[in-house]
Amino acid sequence: MNRRMNSLVLISVLILQITGTAQAGDSPLPAPPPAPAPPTRPVPPVQSQYEGTGRIDNITRKMGGEVYRLDLAKPVPFIRIEAKLPVGRVKLIATTLITEKNERIPVRELANVTLAKTDPALLSENFNLDIGISAIEVHAEAMGGEAVLDIKAISNREAPRLTLRGAPPEYSCKKNIDATLKEKLDPIQLWAARAEESTPGSIQEKFAGNELNKYANDFVATLKTTNSYSSTAYTLTLLHFFIERYNASRTGGKAEGSYKTIATETYNVLLAAIQVELPCRRFTVDDLMNIAVDFNKRHETAANNSRAKGVYGAMMTRIRDFVPAQYRKEIGAKNLSFRQADTEGTKYYKLFVTAAAESFLKSTHRDMSAFAYATAEQALAREVKQMDVEQKYQLIVEYQAKYNEAGPDFPQATALRYLTILAQDINLLHLLR
Repeated sequence: MNRRMNSLVLISVLILQITGTAQAGDSPLPAPPPAPAPPTRPVPPVQSQYEGTGRIDNITRKMGGEVYRLDLAKPVPFIRIEAKLPVGRVKLIATTLITEKNERIPVRELANVTLAKTDPALLSENFNLDIGISAIEVHAEAMGGEAVLDIKAISNREAPRLTLRGAPPEYSCKKNIDATLKEKLDPIQLWAARAEESTPGSIQEKFAGNELNKYANDFVATLKTTNSYSSTAYTLTLLHFFIERYNASRTGGKAEGSYKTIATETYNVLLAAIQVELPCRRFTVDDLMNIAVDFNKRHETAANNSRAKGVYGAMMTRIRDFVPAQYRKEIGAKNLSFRQADTEGTKYYKLFVTAAAESFLKSTHRDMSAFAYATAEQALAREVKQMDVEQKYQLIVEYQAKYNEAGPDFPQATALRYLTILAQDINLLHLLR
C-alpha cells in the first residue's frame, strides 16, 4: 500500500513539473493548437418596428353600429394592428384594411368580438403584405354607454399616421327638400349659361360668375341643411347632372369651378347618407352594388382624358367599397344556419374565381364570400354540439372530399376549418393534413 501511494505522489510531482515547464516555454514538444471556438448560429438582424395610433371617439350605440374610417397620411405596409379600449365596452363587428390599390383585406382576429376597458389589447393576425395600407375601416357598436377605441398600426417602414375621417352632418327624415333643390337649380343653370357665353376675362363673365357662385353656395347650403334630407333618387340625379355640366364646361371658365364644387358637395352628401342610415333613406347591398355598377358604366363610356372619366373612376370604387361592410351587417342580422351561410359563401366565391382579373366587382365578391364563410363557421360551431356521430361523419366526408379536391369550386382553407370544427378530437386532426 505504501509503495502504491509513493508511486502516485511521484506521478503527481512529474505532471506538475511537466506542466510548469510547458508554461515556461521549455517543452521540446510543440504546443497543441488552440481549440476552435464552438460554432454559433448567425443572428438574424433585428427588424425595426414603428407605431401609430388612431382614436375613434363617441362610438355609436345604434343597433348594428357604424363604420368608422381611419385614413393614413401616407400608405405604409402593416405588420399587424391592435385594438385597445380606454373607455367603455365595444363590439367589433368587422375590421378591414384598405390598400393603396383599393383592395379590401378583412382582419379576422378583429371581427365579431366584444372588447372591454379591462381587457388587454386585442392583436390581429400578422400580415404578410408588402403593399401600402391607405385606410382602416372599423365597424363598431358601443355596448351600453360611452366608448372610445384606439387602433394601433405597426409597420416596419415608418410610423403610420392615422386620422379619423370627419363625422357626417346630422340629417333626419323631418323634411324632404327635393322640391326646394329643384327650384334653386334654375338660377344656377341660367347664370352658368351666361358665364359660358361671355368672353373669357370680360366684365360680363365676372359679373355672371359672381351671380353663379352666389346661387351655387346657396344650393350647397340647402343641400346640407340640418334635420332634412334629399331622396336617394334625386341626389343621384343631381350628381350626374352636375358631373355632366362640369365635364362640358369651358376649361378655366366660371361654370367649371362652380359645377365641380356642387358635384363634389352632392357626392359628399351621398357618402354621408350611406354611412348614416335613415328610415327614409336606406342603402341595401343591392342598392350599393347598383350604384357602383352604374358609376362604373359611366366611367367606361366616358371619353378618355375627360373630367367625367376621372370623377366616376374615383367615385365608383368608393361606393363599391361600402358593399362588404353592408353585406356583413345584413348577413349577421339574418341569423343564417350553417348550410345557408355556406351556400352564400360558395355563391360569391364562384363569382370571385370565375371573374376576370380586371373585373370591377372581383374583390367585392371575394370579401363577401369571406364574410359568409366566417358566418358559416360560427353557425357550425353552434350546431355541431347538437349533432350525433353520424351527422358529424357525413359532413366530414363531404368537406374532406372538397378539401382533397382543392379545386376552384370551394376554398380549401375553408374546408379545413370546417373539418377542424367537426373533428373536435385532436387525434383526428392528423387525418386532415
